[in-house]
Amino acid sequence: MIVRRVVPLLLVAAVLAGCSGASTAGPSPPPASPSAAGLTLDEEVGRVMMVGFEGPLADPVLADWKQRQFGGLLIVNLNHNATSDAGMSSLITSIRGTSRHRLIAATDQEGGAVCLAAASVPCSPMPVGESDTTRMAAALRALGFDLDLGPVSDVCSGPSSIVWGRCYGTTPDAVAPAVGAVVDGIHAAHMLSAAKHFPGHGDTAVSSETQLPRIDESLATLQSRGLPPFQAAIVHGTDFVLLGHLFYPAIDLQRSADLSPATMAMLRIQLGFKGAIVSDDMEMGAITASTPTPEAAVEFLIAGGDMVMVAHHLAVADATFDAIKSAVESGRLPRARLDKAVATLGALTAP
Repeated sequence: MIVRRVVPLLLVAAVLAGCSGASTAGPSPPPASPSAAGLTLDEEVGRVMMVGFEGPLADPVLADWKQRQFGGLLIVNLNHNATSDAGMSSLITSIRGTSRHRLIAATDQEGGAVCLAAASVPCSPMPVGESDTTRMAAALRALGFDLDLGPVSDVCSGPSSIVWGRCYGTTPDAVAPAVGAVVDGIHAAHMLSAAKHFPGHGDTAVSSETQLPRIDESLATLQSRGLPPFQAAIVHGTDFVLLGHLFYPAIDLQRSADLSPATMAMLRIQLGFKGAIVSDDMEMGAITASTPTPEAAVEFLIAGGDMVMVAHHLAVADATFDAIKSAVESGRLPRARLDKAVATLGALTAP
């Protein structure tokens, strides 16, 4: 066990050392040139963004989507996108009709307090098991969704945890098998899953909706308590891991976990995750209190993330698109890094 923990830390340190030179990388290929996948720069930038918008679907939204070619559509209750299941399904179909490439339609369907407001989608009480999850996920798929942003893989280590009521227990031994069952349940409905909120949101009473939670766990505690449920999700084949807006000094003294190459290395190297890394909403207060959404998105991609979430405002998504494109054109975000993110997303297939 000691060797297993020390080796990843050395690899994380190596990643951090190499990361310091990312901003001085030489110019990337000309922006208009296609990537190895045959995509233009604009197409690649769109592919790595998951976007939501407020209100019903309107022509300006469709026009923007047709231009930007966002790779992910996020529908959440707060945005009030549709008043009926038929309207929601029609919205997904209409946006998918503007997409020249694969569109991943996503929502939050955890059970309990977090369920999509759709009459045809059951909302099972927490804790949900595999069969309940499959019923919920199958109903989402019937509406046109591809991705259920779950399971919550956090360990609620105390009664003040902000995710209490959404997590599966207070110990990794309780949470890990439940997480694995939920991943299996989502996959049984031929949907994609996303374990969240890596590296763990359970040991704080602070909501990242408003401010950046600081979690002063030792690395040893994180290794033994926080990571096992995510390891279980990975073993069961989770397609995405969603990074939380969290500050873990034990991981990185300067950056929040979702903007840190050290977090990415922990996930990729130590846990062996091969799927796609998606951010939490970059419009949340934990990010915007210190960093504008477009800049945070660029930092997330530089650190090793694959898909940026902008959940509510299309104007913010457009500004984020422009910032990512400019970062590639300047060489700050290497084109090869963007290519890799696009390739990782393209490799995802629903079970």
